[in-house]
Amino acid sequence: MYDVIIVGASFAGLAVANQLRDYRVLLIDHKPVGVGQTSACGTILQVLRYWQLMDSLFQTHDRFILHTPRRELQVRSPYLWCTFDYQQLCRTLFARSGAEFVQARAQGYDGDTVQTSKGSFAGRYVVDASGSRAVLASSIIPGYANDHQMNLGIEMICALPPDHPLQRDGLHFWYGRGLLRGGWAWAFPRGDHVNVGLGAFGGVGHLRAPLLRLVERLQLEPTTIHGAHLPFRLRAPYVDKLFVVGDAAGQCLGLSGEGIRSSMYFGEFCGRVLRRVLAGRSSLREGLEAYEGIVLARQRFFRAFARAQAVLMRAPDRIFEWIAMAIAHDRWRERVFHRYWRLTNAWDTLPATSPAPEPLAASTATAQGDPVANETPEPIRE
Repeated sequence: MYDVIIVGASFAGLAVANQLRDYRVLLIDHKPVGVGQTSACGTILQVLRYWQLMDSLFQTHDRFILHTPRRELQVRSPYLWCTFDYQQLCRTLFARSGAEFVQARAQGYDGDTVQTSKGSFAGRYVVDASGSRAVLASSIIPGYANDHQMNLGIEMICALPPDHPLQRDGLHFWYGRGLLRGGWAWAFPRGDHVNVGLGAFGGVGHLRAPLLRLVERLQLEPTTIHGAHLPFRLRAPYVDKLFVVGDAAGQCLGLSGEGIRSSMYFGEFCGRVLRRVLAGRSSLREGLEAYEGIVLARQRFFRAFARAQAVLMRAPDRIFEWIAMAIAHDRWRERVFHRYWRLTNAWDTLPATSPAPEPLAASTATAQGDPVANETPEPIRE
């Protein structure tokens, strides 16, 4: 009997496990920890700092380069972004968690045990962090994950030749019907390699051919393709007594496709809730409702991104170009970026009643007891 069983050993599942180091935790995944990257692995640098994962850093970036059919716009960010090593990050979090691991394919959950390809495992509490298919939640409620509110992203990790234009700092984005109708593309440099990908709004479209065309246009050598569905509509954060976290709970933003920060934030809070329940300071029902409350508090933001995506899916290229030009303008740039930081850098709102255990706290406690409640993004220094 485990205290907690977590299905899924990526961002969300590992964030949960890192809050439960004093308990017996089992992680289940069909691949070894750190294998099977499906993310573009780009996020705000503060995420790595907060989680003390700077050893996984590849490259920092201080700007976005927005490519439209007619021009290229450079947008300076008031805080640093980064690309990182997925395998290193996952393995560091796993080692830090002290959790046990079983490599098996999850098949379902009956309220008492988790069924897998290697037998059944019993746990007092269970977390579904299995990705967009939400295997456990879907075994309780058939159709839980069949909401069709998903984007599709595929990418390659290509070698960067010396002196290639993408060697410069900057996260690149393309939008335009000449590349893909109803989608976007990206190139995230990571030292001597670059993640080049293509996303389809609504998950519709044949992406392989346009991705190969983009790689050829960038004068790169194609490699193997990986990808994933990106659910951008929040799903129920719990089903019966099962916690659902990360992509399984639809905690990925529409339009931008960013899900790392939200998955790790909600995963951290879910772990804190479970720690209180295991310690007898909260009932399971109180824990489920607390977790649901912190998810629903972000619902407006997720909906706003979904609406913006719906507009851009149908808008002509010149509309995106106008938006890009507005964001690049000094008058709007700071406001847009700081609002994006405040609304998605969720550690601003973690309650003081359950502070993160060391060594995850990024700073000394504030008067409210939250280690990062008043933290602001570090400005870029010239």
